Amino acid sequence: MSKAAVITFCVVVAFIIEFLLFHLMGRWATPDLELLLVMFFNMYFGIRYGLLTAVSAGILRDSFSTGILGINVCSFIIAAYMTTILKQYIYHMGSRLSRYILIFIIIAINAVVHYYLYRMLVGPLYPGQVFRFVFLPQALLTLLVAPFVFEQLKKCVSKLFA
Repeated sequence: MSKAAVITFCVVVAFIIEFLLFHLMGRWATPDLELLLVMFFNMYFGIRYGLLTAVSAGILRDSFSTGILGINVCSFIIAAYMTTILKQYIYHMGSRLSRYILIFIIIAINAVVHYYLYRMLVGPLYPGQVFRFVFLPQALLTLLVAPFVFEQLKKCVSKLFA
């Protein structure tokens, strides 16, 4: 099976899981699984597959959201590039702390990109409320789920490409 098909399948599954969590538990219990996918494929297969994941996840999320078309694609592409850049300086193979730091920084960059794109295109937003109601819950949940997601993705991808 090709890597593009695996990436597309993983993006669709992550989107469905996020969709179900959002509708069953609300916004507070929805980690950003697609951002974790972008980071995983970028860290383990390189920027080419990270960008493929970013574009497919962004298009899928944008097509089902009520927001402005293209914001998720743009933020995921920036996250993929920043993962590549910061991976060289922060991430050390086998170090969980460096992985958590990298994930937290990329989540923060993604939130800042979303904030400024919405602010430019829609109008004024209140940074305190965005931080408290959007960034904090999403960052905490994504950091909590990241080890499990990365471990399962490693198992799945290693079986498919062995």
